[in-house]
Amino acid sequence: MARRVAQSGQARGKQNIRFQKGGFTFATDQGFETKLMHSGPVKALVAEKAGRLAARMVKAAPLGPHVTTDEYAIKKNIHPYVEMVGDEWVGFVVVEENEHARHAMLQERGYRDRAGRRHRGRFFMKQVLESERVT
Repeated sequence: MARRVAQSGQARGKQNIRFQKGGFTFATDQGFETKLMHSGPVKALVAEKAGRLAARMVKAAPLGPHVTTDEYAIKKNIHPYVEMVGDEWVGFVVVEENEHARHAMLQERGYRDRAGRRHRGRFFMKQVLESERVT
């Protein structure tokens, strides 16, 4: 292809690509992907996906023995966040932001109580993440 361009006498500089529908033109050397990833609709899409994932984790989280308050329950401490990382929006699901909350990772992977008995994990976060993956 490079030989064909050189033979026709055209310089290899800025090359615009024109779409057939709507007459939209963009320059390939300006990084249209970066502009697209910075846009508001992409942020909204990432926020919606992170929120949906957080809601599924809240639904799957185990109930706590909190009789008087739910402030420290796992379900109340799962939140979605969206922030700019590099050149793109990234969605996070934060579990147990409150340091006084019931330990979600102990419920996830299991633990030994003070008597030495092993309690197996519930793997609620792993199950939600596995169900969301693309195969």
